[in-house]
Amino acid sequence: MLLERKNVVTFKEKPVTLLGPELKVGDPAPDFTVVDNALAPITLASYQGKVKVISAVPSLDTPVCDMETRRFNQEQLHCRTMW
Repeated sequence: MLLERKNVVTFKEKPVTLLGPELKVGDPAPDFTVVDNALAPITLASYQGKVKVISAVPSLDTPVCDMETRRFNQEQLHCRTMW
């Protein structure tokens, strides 16, 4: 069972329970599953041996999160030549 951390953060001024241990700078990221642009599940482990930059936003249905994600996607195109 995942560790529950209550009252650590708020969302819209309401407390949110976080699951899992707090990660600190330098800690290895645990494996996780998310969905890709085609909404197919993908894991962190599937990118083993590759450079990874992770951008997390609470929701894409907000203007700021949508703008941040679009900007991230544009900027990463310029960085691909560096990898």
